[in-house]
Amino acid sequence: MQIYKKFRNIETFWVFCHTRFIFEKCLMIKKEKMSAEKVLETMKAAGKPLKAGEIATASGLDKKEVDKAMKILKEQEVIVSPKRCYWEPK
Repeated sequence: MQIYKKFRNIETFWVFCHTRFIFEKCLMIKKEKMSAEKVLETMKAAGKPLKAGEIATASGLDKKEVDKAMKILKEQEVIVSPKRCYWEPK
């Protein structure tokens, strides 16, 4: 009941929660998009196929972020794998 005190009724509380959820989801998507762009820029700057760990080191991103970004880029068919575990821009 403490949570509801600043809201007039339960409906306004649920609208607040839903709006907050959408905002946080949008921030997450924006962060993933920015990571994907940074990964792609790093790959283009290298000029050769790279492993995910090498991309993480060169870009300064966490390896998990690089993996998520590479998954997005693979789905969009922006990057290709010339040999196992190595990736380059299309």
